[in-house]
Amino acid sequence: MDPLSLAIAGALAAGVATGVGESTGAALSALVWRIRERFANRSNDLESQAQLSVALDEEFTRDPAFRQECQVLWNQAASEGIANSFHGQAENVVQARDIHGGFTIQ
Repeated sequence: MDPLSLAIAGALAAGVATGVGESTGAALSALVWRIRERFANRSNDLESQAQLSVALDEEFTRDPAFRQECQVLWNQAASEGIANSFHGQAENVVQARDIHGGFTIQ
């Protein structure tokens, strides 16, 4: 499985793009729009993270230019500081950026 398809599917499934245009960066908004546009007639492919991962992987194989476009947008989104990535096993994971003030985990 292509790591890019897994990362994008994970971000979308986690709700990162729920408020696209409000609190997310321009690159992530563009990426979400592009994916929705590409899969407009195949909404069943977007119902779960696993389905989206497979659908993206297949689409990236079929259309390398689309993969490249998504890769560029994903990299831009990461540089805007709005993409999180976690690999491995953990009971709890906290990812944060620009915390101002106190932070306590109990």
